[in-house]
Amino acid sequence: MNLILLARLFQGLILIMATVFIHGVGTVAFLRMLYKYKPYWEKHGGIVVNTLSLTWVVGTLVMLHILEIAVWASFYWLGQIFPTFETSLYFSLVTYTTVGFGDVVPPPTWRVFGSFEALVGILMCAWSTALLMAVVNSVHSKTLTFWKEKDVENFRKS
Repeated sequence: MNLILLARLFQGLILIMATVFIHGVGTVAFLRMLYKYKPYWEKHGGIVVNTLSLTWVVGTLVMLHILEIAVWASFYWLGQIFPTFETSLYFSLVTYTTVGFGDVVPPPTWRVFGSFEALVGILMCAWSTALLMAVVNSVHSKTLTFWKEKDVENFRKS
């Protein structure tokens, strides 16, 4: 096996592990924060609070992805794979999200990195989707319970 390819595989593995670590630490910390404020949301769970809460969840997840993309972009830039950080960030963004326009491509010895980043990017997006759906389901469940209780209270008053 070519030593350059072996080095790229090792570097890719390190970046994949760093991405998963960032996402893991970020989501666990975020879930702990959500749990800490759960009594507040359950007490004040109206449409505005629920919508703001879901917006906060999405915003936090997007920020995690941007951080992960920036780590890959920094590697590309520091390794002089692309001439500017802007180009590195652009390539990383379209690769991580699997858009892959193809207008910016790395040199031949670095092309395997696009596959690594796309693979880990789609996995991290799936992880975020699963977390978001769990939160949305929880909010909807609490909202339905709240409405049912209100409906029963209104029925008893009449």
